[in-house]
Amino acid sequence: MELSVLKRMLIGGAKKILDNKQELNDMNVFPIPDGDTGTNMDKTMSGVLKVLLEIGDRDLESSDFDKLYTGALMNSQGNSGVILSQWLKGFLKSFKDFDELNAGSLYAGFLAGTESAYNSVAEPVEGTFLTVCREAQENAEDNLDEDTTTEQFMKEIVEGATESLKKTPELLPILKEYNVLDSGAMGFVCLVTGMLEALDDSFEIDLSEFESVAAVDAGASIPGMGEGLAEFGYCTEMIIQLDDDKSDSFNETLVTSDMRDFGNSLVLVKDGKQVKIHIHTLKPESVMAYFHKFGEFIKLKIENMTIQHQETLFANKKDVAIVAVADGDGFEKLFKEMGVAEIAKGGQSNNVSVLSLCDTCKNASAKHIIILPNNKNIIMTAEKVREVMKDCEIHIIPTKSMAEGYLALSLVDTNASYQEIEAAMNKALEGVHTGLIAKADKTGVYNGINVTSGDFIGVLDDDIITCASSDLKECLEQFVPTVPGVNSCESVMVFADNEEDKDLADSINGQIKAVCPSAEIYSCIGGQKIYNYVVAFS
Repeated sequence: MELSVLKRMLIGGAKKILDNKQELNDMNVFPIPDGDTGTNMDKTMSGVLKVLLEIGDRDLESSDFDKLYTGALMNSQGNSGVILSQWLKGFLKSFKDFDELNAGSLYAGFLAGTESAYNSVAEPVEGTFLTVCREAQENAEDNLDEDTTTEQFMKEIVEGATESLKKTPELLPILKEYNVLDSGAMGFVCLVTGMLEALDDSFEIDLSEFESVAAVDAGASIPGMGEGLAEFGYCTEMIIQLDDDKSDSFNETLVTSDMRDFGNSLVLVKDGKQVKIHIHTLKPESVMAYFHKFGEFIKLKIENMTIQHQETLFANKKDVAIVAVADGDGFEKLFKEMGVAEIAKGGQSNNVSVLSLCDTCKNASAKHIIILPNNKNIIMTAEKVREVMKDCEIHIIPTKSMAEGYLALSLVDTNASYQEIEAAMNKALEGVHTGLIAKADKTGVYNGINVTSGDFIGVLDDDIITCASSDLKECLEQFVPTVPGVNSCESVMVFADNEEDKDLADSINGQIKAVCPSAEIYSCIGGQKIYNYVVAFS
């Protein structure tokens, strides 16, 4: 098959994820309406689709695969989206070595995708996307021979992925406990199923249904990686001694016209048998080749104006700036008051993308940028920002909630060196517990706790459900005593979603004080979505 068929397969995979986006979102473990796997994977594929729109009907070229990956990476968000982008990295880039689509090239792609996905995770967990993509690839490999067709190979991929998905609860106890399949793994099954369906000749390509594609800027430059090259490029200067037989025929008007295709800021002066040229271009080697046919170079100078520009910017940057991810006007205001330079808007169920976080870091304009992800699903996104940002040094404080971000900021001098700030923030997070209270949207038994849809539930450290009650005040009262070491806490900070819930929290300060007598009790409005309360215990 022609390699261009791969475009249909990618569109088919994206369509299947989009069609099942809400189902994937609903497959979250906890009964809190904050599932976002489908949204995250859809955003990643939207970056791919935007590049495919730009490619249009022409055949795929080797350079397209880098662009397709960049589109996926920069629009990825959340752990599920970033891991999918890293699978796509291996899968797509492997096709740079092939000029046709067949079982062999697909096998190379799936093998590279599996390796890339595993390498992207510091501590791979089985029973997830990783297991399913690997076992799908292994199943297809076991049934691969020289007669295997493209369709047969993809059927083996889908069959292997589907069977692997069914086994995820056996590999990951928390899935078995809550009787769900892994949502990221299900997303991979959707991807490969859509890719298989797209091989059918009746499959129609219609990108108009992907509403999110229009808003995606997959072609955006990656800060620090060639950004601004089109504006600055290379300052190229040369003096040429014209050959005797070329001197009379050298046509300044024609040469000047030709040079418009090479760059701008052109200056061309002919003095006898010597010609002086000055031009700003992205391809100095092409300019050199063009003029070399007229004679020999007497003088040649090429300077990268982009690097010079970046060095100037770097010299003028402040030494350190803090960037925080925040979801809620209250938290945004608090973080700004505590010295945060720039806010990236996002959080639970609204994860910030790699591109958005890169732009925020760029706006912070510092040599050293300290990122507070403030959500466990954004830490991996921050790590990808560190990989792509080359004009500054990125430091990540692994805050898993906005409450942790607040505590990290509360004990630091933001005018100190980045080493001192980083050390103080990590120190401030030692022994911190984060509690979340929200209304459940599912009925079931979780960790032995009977939960009814509509109940308020408490989650400790984003992991353990500790209480359930139909009354918000009662839930908060029951929740506080369950926190490990709460009796010796020095502070309890309650961030309410609105004024009414803040007043309710204030009304039980006495009960909280009785549980942790040495603690300073503090409450304010965070304005966060989903959770009625975010509580920090330290």
